[in-house]
Order: sequence, then structure tokens, then C-alpha cells
Amino acid sequence: MTYYKKLRGSLLLLLAGAGLAGCEKEIDTYYTEVGGQIPTFLANALGTTTKYATGETVTFELQYAQQTSMLKDVRIYQRIEPSTDSTLVQTVPYRSTFSRTKNADTLVVTYVVPQGVNKANVRVSAIATAENGQSKVRAFTYRLAEPTPTVRINSATNVTAPGTSTPVPGDVVRYNLTLNNGGITSATSLTTAGTLYKDIDSLITYVTVGTQAERRYLRQRVPTAGTQTGAATTLDVPVTIPSSTSGQAVSFRFEVKSRFAGTPNFRASSATSAVVTPGTTTSLAAVRAATLAFTGTTGGDQAAFDLTNFTAVAAASPVDTKDVAITSIASNAVQIKALNTTKFVKTTAAIYNAATLNSIRQTYLNAATTAQVATVDGVLVGDVYIARLRNADQYAIFTVTGITRTTSGVSLTMDVKAL
Repeated sequence: MTYYKKLRGSLLLLLAGAGLAGCEKEIDTYYTEVGGQIPTFLANALGTTTKYATGETVTFELQYAQQTSMLKDVRIYQRIEPSTDSTLVQTVPYRSTFSRTKNADTLVVTYVVPQGVNKANVRVSAIATAENGQSKVRAFTYRLAEPTPTVRINSATNVTAPGTSTPVPGDVVRYNLTLNNGGITSATSLTTAGTLYKDIDSLITYVTVGTQAERRYLRQRVPTAGTQTGAATTLDVPVTIPSSTSGQAVSFRFEVKSRFAGTPNFRASSATSAVVTPGTTTSLAAVRAATLAFTGTTGGDQAAFDLTNFTAVAAASPVDTKDVAITSIASNAVQIKALNTTKFVKTTAAIYNAATLNSIRQTYLNAATTAQVATVDGVLVGDVYIARLRNADQYAIFTVTGITRTTSGVSLTMDVKAL
């Protein structure tokens, strides 16, 4: 009996050993190592631009390394919203292009932006495939944008002459424009309201005079500083009617441009203004002399002057007739002042010598608002001032020809040009 138990125990141990050996072999077969075969994408210079236009040619760089299994190829796929399927764009067979600088194989992919609806999201995928069938993917996305900007002229205002006056050379006309009307610069979905445009690069203004060839007048960045955008933009463009254009047809063309990654390297559209035929300038009357005499603290009856009818104004006269008056001679400095709504802009002898109604109006209205003043301190001989009379479209220009101090006050003489 004891022998039987020992024999049975030995048999059981043998059988268990055989079973364990069988299990070990099965486990080894099941877990045969196949790792280390998947190709590796390293740092990649993929597209970071959020919008491209159909037809643009862009490049991006892939950096990758093969593992145990040789690389077979790199395939480029794209998926264009609203489609949910990707299509093969190109297949690049693998060839060693090792970069010592980047310590990797590199591939520069030339990619042409496809057609699609505005604001559609496009996903571009690069798949590196090994000969054993394993692969690795890198991808980037962008949205399709309208490449060609738009421009519209909203209005034209002559800022140096009343709207009813015939423009003349030297007048400044302000054109109000809208670029990319209804445009947006980014979109979060295909249904985002507005048209997604490429960013506006610049606005170029051209001028045509009579039968002469068109020439460039002005180029400006849009906006003048800061981040550029494809969104709707309204801006004013002031232009000066060229000299020597009286009686000739003058027009301005406004061309807006966006950069385009292709040939040509921009897309543009333009709008042309209505034709303006400048008239001739209006001459001023011959020079007339005027004298202001300040006596006593009240100024005296000859201390003020009416430049609209060219007469001296008595001290008791209404202030609205006093366009220019001596109001102080304190500290031996002569102060002149408009006692009504007239204002002055200081200018030069050259402007005085060539003065016309149009030129002095242009000079006055082109001056900064802070330069248009009602009081002038420390007037000196030789000073020249343009006066806008009583806030109307009426102007005069005068130069101070003499300042004489007496025991009773000051006498100031001036030469005046006006209509």
C-alpha cells in the first residue's frame, strides 16, 4: 500500500511537470515580441496658418525616423468639410534624406490648397508607413478663405472747400472706403456668418489726369500698424488734387491687395472714383493796408477791425464785428484777438506772397485744430496769419508790417489780402 502511494505520487509529479512545460511553451508563443517596428515622427514643421485660399501652394516639413522595419512611403491625405471621408493627395516613396542638423530623415511636402466652400475646415494628414504595414500619423487643419478682397467707395468730401464749390488744384478730397464688406477674419464653423477673407495687405491709390498715364499716388499698409485682418474695414483716404490740373478730368483708383502663395503673389480688386474737373483758383483783391491803434486800458476806437468790409470798428460797436483787435500790450508784448468767432492760423511769407482764396483756405483747413486759435500773443513784425472769418467760408490773410510803441499805447500796421 505504501509502495502504491509512492508510485502514484511520482506519476502525479511527472504529469504536473509535463503540464507546466506545455503551458510555458504556449505562453511564449502567444507573447512573441513584435514591438520596435512602428516608425517615429519627430518635431515637425506642420502648417500653423489658420486659413488658406484655393489654389495656394504651401510647403510643410516632416521629420521622421524608421525603426526595425524599413519605411515604405509617406502618404498625404486630406478631408474637406462637409465630407467625412479623406482622399489621398500624394504618395512619396521613401528615400533616405538624412539631415545631420536635425538628426532625422526630412521631407518637404509641396501641397496645393483644394477647392471647397468658404469657411470649410480642411484636415491634412501625413502617414509614414513601414514595410510591415505599421504607420504613424501627423495632421494639421485650416479653413478655406476667399483670396480676393473687395473695395467700395462710400463717399467723397472736399474738406478744403464747401460741397457746392468747384474743386481746384490743391484741394483735399477725403474718400471714405469699405474694404471686404461683410467680411470676417476667422471662423469657428462652416455656418459662421460672413465671408472668410485672407488678410488685407495694403491699399494702393492711383491718380489719372486727363490723357496722361495712370500713376501711383499712395501706398499704405492696412491697418497702418498692428495685426492685419480680413474683416470688413472702413477707412478714410485723403488725396490732394494735383497741381496744374484745372480743366482736366481727374480720377482716383483704389486697389486693395491680399497676399497669395502662388503666381502672381497677390490678389486684388479696385474701385474708381467719379471724375472731378478742377476749376481755376480765385484771386484775392489787391493788398490793402490797415492800422490798429491801442490807447489806454479800453483799447480805443481804432483798436479793432472788421475784415469782412475792411473798416475800423469803434470800441462801442458790437463784438461780433471785431475780427481782429489789440487786446493787451502788457510787458511790452502785443496781443491780438478775435472778439467774435474768427480764428487765426500762423503761416509763412511764401503763402502770403502766392495767396489765392483757395490756397489760404487749404492751408487753414489743413492745419491742426490746435493751431486754429482766437488769441495770438507776442505778435512780431513779419508775422503772417490766415483768418477764417466768423466760422464761415470766408478767409483773409495779413502780414504785420509795423509795430510802433508810444507813450499812450501801440500802433500796429498790417497788409491784408482778401476778396
